[in-house]
Amino acid sequence: MTLRLQKLEEYKKALSQKDAILERDIYNDALSQYLAQGGAPMDAVTLLAGSYIGTPSMCNVVASSATSIGVDSAMVMRQALKQILKDRFNPQRCDELFMKTEDQPPEWLHVIIDDTHWRQTIYELIEQYPRCAFLNYTVLRIANAGYGDEICHLRTASTYIQVYNSILTDSLSQMVPLDDMALEEQLPNIVRVCCEREETYLYAQILLQKLCENEDTLPLVRLSKELEKAAIQHGHHALVDTLKQYLSAAPPEVSSALKAIRSNELATPGDIMVLYKLYGSDTPPHVNHLRDFALINIMLKTVFVPKNSGTVLKQELKEKLIYLIAYATTRNERIALKDQKQEIDQVCRDLQELEVALISKAKGENLTGAMKTISKLVNLPVGSMALLLWVEYTAIHTAYFETYFRSSEVSLLHLLLDEIASRHPLQRSLVFQVIKNGLRHPYENFAPEILMSLQKAWIDRLLYLVQVHYTLPVLVFMKGAEREMDDSLTVHFVQKVLRMAQAPYTLAFVEQMADILLPITDMLGLIKNVQKAVVDFFDQAKQDDNIVISDDLIKKINHICS
Repeated sequence: MTLRLQKLEEYKKALSQKDAILERDIYNDALSQYLAQGGAPMDAVTLLAGSYIGTPSMCNVVASSATSIGVDSAMVMRQALKQILKDRFNPQRCDELFMKTEDQPPEWLHVIIDDTHWRQTIYELIEQYPRCAFLNYTVLRIANAGYGDEICHLRTASTYIQVYNSILTDSLSQMVPLDDMALEEQLPNIVRVCCEREETYLYAQILLQKLCENEDTLPLVRLSKELEKAAIQHGHHALVDTLKQYLSAAPPEVSSALKAIRSNELATPGDIMVLYKLYGSDTPPHVNHLRDFALINIMLKTVFVPKNSGTVLKQELKEKLIYLIAYATTRNERIALKDQKQEIDQVCRDLQELEVALISKAKGENLTGAMKTISKLVNLPVGSMALLLWVEYTAIHTAYFETYFRSSEVSLLHLLLDEIASRHPLQRSLVFQVIKNGLRHPYENFAPEILMSLQKAWIDRLLYLVQVHYTLPVLVFMKGAEREMDDSLTVHFVQKVLRMAQAPYTLAFVEQMADILLPITDMLGLIKNVQKAVVDFFDQAKQDDNIVISDDLIKKINHICS
């Protein structure tokens, strides 16, 4: 009897809660059980009627009133519900209810997954409650529904192997067909997820190694290198070296020498001799052990950048290091070494000639004595890489511009950058980096007007990259860097870009141009021909049916053109 009364009291409490009549399953879970235990029907009706407040109806009335005065009541309601959900969310209670469903997802879950607002709410909740089974299940369903790019932003994306594996698989599939510029946009998110913890880094690198064994896919190789860089930045240098040694299966002597070069960012005489002895033999190790961009970059700097380190290499050691560079960039394991030796030796001789020309013969404004060799070797990819490093050093760390810069002429160093960008599309990102470094360098001993002319010359190098279709990275850089430079340089850049650009335009191009122009809107009104070009450009963009311009972008455009 006592137990029955206790149950009746529990059901009375359920029927007495605010708006109980609107609760899901109130009739099955509370009312029917109350009556089954002998509760009076009229008492149940009284309890339900007395607990009714009508909160949903009041919300509808308030929302209708708010809508009538121009308030987005739907958005306000969503935000209010989101805040209530976050404040009252109980992960333990949620998991208990979830487990009762016997692995059958709630009927309303697909509504959450299909709605951007509620997906974002789930992401915020799982950051706060990473161990909640229901939230992790929901994130997995979201990933399976094709929203993996959103999940990549989550700090907890790599917590569970199913979610992590889903994200990684989708990301790798999307990366394979991408070009360099599109890949550049995709890398940061997947790199962050893969480097969240040591085990996720190991998993990703081993998977990439297996994929690269079956297919020589450059985006996957690029991703592997980016993961190494990110892991080192997080302080896991030892892990990177150990895993690299394990996956490469390199001989211990090779691994030790390469590890020392990477760690010290310097090729010492001892490391050079060890590698040369092995790779100069009749049965050299696999070339892939040497074929690493960071490693080759260190070797090139050691040879072609004056005063790159405190160690000055003897000429015979430079020649051995040049041989290693030539071998790494020329050797094809599908061809017998004896059949390729002549080609490797020729590249070696060319690089030796370039080293002598740049270090000993490149004198004066026109690099007298070196131009013949430079003109020949700029066609060779590894030769142009060496030139690029030398140009950066000469432009930033010597008095070349202080001595020879003329505002009326294009300097030879700048012409070399244009030439490399033109001949070697895969090196445009490296040329871009040199230009950015040059533009940001605080040159001294310049009159203000001469310094402005030099910065304009660097801007012209960016414009040449736009001309050879390396456009979006340049626009993104200008959007962030224009605060650091005079407005007249931004106007010059915009004017030249609009002369080159031809419709139809991509939405990304229009968005970036709007962001660049927004801070200099006032100045545009003072230069009528530029303002007209800007207005014409945006008019063409708005008339293009192939791009969808958002309301926010329209506001920016109207502000710029007003």
